Parts: sequence; C-alpha cells; structure tokens
Amino acid sequence: MNKKLRRAALAVAVTTAAVTGGLGIATAASAQPATDAGYGGGYVQTNERVVETFLHEVIDEHDGAATADLVTSDVSWHGGTLGVVSGSADVTGLFTGIVTALPDLHSTVYDVIGQGDQVVVRQVMTGTQKGAIIGIPASGRTVTWNAIEIFVLRDGKISQIWAGDDWTAILNDTGTYKAPWIS
Repeated sequence: MNKKLRRAALAVAVTTAAVTGGLGIATAASAQPATDAGYGGGYVQTNERVVETFLHEVIDEHDGAATADLVTSDVSWHGGTLGVVSGSADVTGLFTGIVTALPDLHSTVYDVIGQGDQVVVRQVMTGTQKGAIIGIPASGRTVTWNAIEIFVLRDGKISQIWAGDDWTAILNDTGTYKAPWIS
C-alpha cells in the first residue's frame, strides 16, 4: 500500500475512533489508570500504528518530509544532551537531515509498548554515514546504535518524541570518539 493510502487509512481509523467514542477522551472526573480499556478499546493500538507508520515512512523509507503529516504543529523532539527541537517544520528538518546523512538507515524494532497516549519503542538503528550529522563529517562508515524512544500522541499525531539514543556507539562508529571501555 502506498504512503498516501496508508495515511488516509490511518486518518479514517483515528476519525472513526473519535466519532464512535473509541478514543475515550478522559476528563479529570473520569480519569482512570492508563490501560487500553480506560481509553476505549483501540486507542492504544491506533497510537502504536501511528508510531509504526512514522518509523516505516520516515526512517525505513528515508522520507523525512513524511514527518510533517505525522506530527502536531507544536511537536517537540527531546534529544537529551543534543537539546530540544520544536515545531513541525524544525522536527521535519531534523529527520530529513538524519535520513539524508544516513540514506540507508533502517530501524529494527524489538518492542512496541503502548499505554494511554504514550508509545515506547525499543529498536536498533543501522545506516551508513554518507553525510554530516550533528556536525560530524561524513565517515562512510556503518553506524549502529540502540535506541529507546518515547512517543507522546495527541489527536492521532505525535506531539513529543523523547529520544534515548546510544550516542557513545554513534560517536564510536563514526570514528569521532572511542570510549576507553570499548575494545
């Protein structure tokens, strides 16, 4: 199925869930522990599908521009020591830069865990560094790192990404820094 059809199907699923009460919007008076049952059946699975679509289209298909359709206008990417990137245009630019610098980047997903409006993904990222990334010049080397990302969703789109990437592995594999414990 092509990207536009997947996005259309995702939009229909989110809209249908919202209209039929499947999103189970909670108020302070009706708040319950974050379980799938407390959020109306398919809410968590819908959020997981949005994140899986993001990983497939943006990372595996190397389409940084697809980010814009999958995030809120006020999205924030939290990169730890790299700082925070905010706004759809800047986060889209960030991911476009990543998939441009690592044009064969691939995410191997090991776990997708959804609860309420959050989806956690444990994955291993692998790609060849063909361009500069965060100021590290192109090395032509294969870069592999572990990542645990927390995605927060709102209204069927990603509103926050908390990135937990193994920067020691990235710096090692690009030849930028070798930690003394790495043999």
